[in-house]
Amino acid sequence: MNKTLQIHDTGFRIHDKENTIRGGLKGDIVHRASCIVHYSCLLSTVFCLLLFGCGGSTAPTLSSIHTSAIEYNRNGMKAMEKGDYDKALDYYMEALKINQSIEHTEGIAINLINIGVIYQLKGRISEAHKFIDAVIFIQDVSDDIRSEAAFEKAKLYLKEKDIQKSKEWVSRSLSLNKGSREGSRWNLLGRAAFVEGRYDEGLIFADTALVLNKKNNQRTEEANSLRLLAEINAQKGRYEESRMYYMNALELDKVQGNSKKIVHDLRGLGELALRQGSLQDALSFYKRAYDVSLNADDKDGALEALGSIVDVYRRLGDEKNAGEIELHREEILKGK
Repeated sequence: MNKTLQIHDTGFRIHDKENTIRGGLKGDIVHRASCIVHYSCLLSTVFCLLLFGCGGSTAPTLSSIHTSAIEYNRNGMKAMEKGDYDKALDYYMEALKINQSIEHTEGIAINLINIGVIYQLKGRISEAHKFIDAVIFIQDVSDDIRSEAAFEKAKLYLKEKDIQKSKEWVSRSLSLNKGSREGSRWNLLGRAAFVEGRYDEGLIFADTALVLNKKNNQRTEEANSLRLLAEINAQKGRYEESRMYYMNALELDKVQGNSKKIVHDLRGLGELALRQGSLQDALSFYKRAYDVSLNADDKDGALEALGSIVDVYRRLGDEKNAGEIELHREEILKGK
């Protein structure tokens, strides 16, 4: 895809993980780059690295410093997928530092969003707001990136259960740029409706998102749509429909190789089996979720799955296995 990026002189700086963000953009364009490093979200929650070559039939050779920033971002993404948010934050901070050293404005904005996402995942919402706000105040970035920043802002407000502000920021994101990511916005509107208990409206939004995500080949967001449809249908007592949506989401997440989402699907299927009184099926799904988390080095996911396994064993009246699993869970907790 041919695209030219304008880079503007910027005084923007991030001192470190914890301290103050300050900025201020000057007006003159000082550089015109020949390619963009752009990220689009993984769900729940995250940007994936994409390279768009431009300016001819062959992609330009990137400088070593650009390649270094890309590598830090890739490592940050891998660490995030494993749930190692501290390491991911370190990588994204290094990438941000590199982009600041060459005044790559859009690269700076992208990394600010990535860092905000990590803080959101760490439950540090106020810090996440600061980094996303910093992007919003940068004027010389593409509408694609501004739209993503607004979308992340909407997710933060949803996390804070401020539904009205969340919907306002989703609308702002859509007004800036719909594009191939439009389905993710409808997913968020569906999630907001679900949180409010407006299940029928949530189903309409999730169905709309599913159509858009299929059309735009957004497989990760398509799985998110399916998962949301599964959750809403389960809440409405439509268990067969819910199971179908969970299974479809699971297949997509396997193709994407997304361990965390696979675990979410398996846990959802386990909870669905519990609702229907199928304790052995629930136990099987939770054990699969544990195995996936363990092999993905996701200790939090493994601990959560073990807690569910203990619960099922106790419902079955099997205190022996419940006790053994509980001891194993405590050993993992001590090793964290």
